Amino acid sequence: MLEDAGFTNVNIEIKAQSREIIAGWGIKDAQDYAVAAYITARKG
Repeated sequence: MLEDAGFTNVNIEIKAQSREIIAGWGIKDAQDYAVAAYITARKG
């Protein structure tokens, strides 16, 4: 999706404590379906 929008060098890095972060949302079992991540890319 990002590449379709003209971004290059797309990098997705899952945060080390992703499960704990998402579990803190208070939505039952959300950590089993989503991750917290850093997303970086270049436009151009």
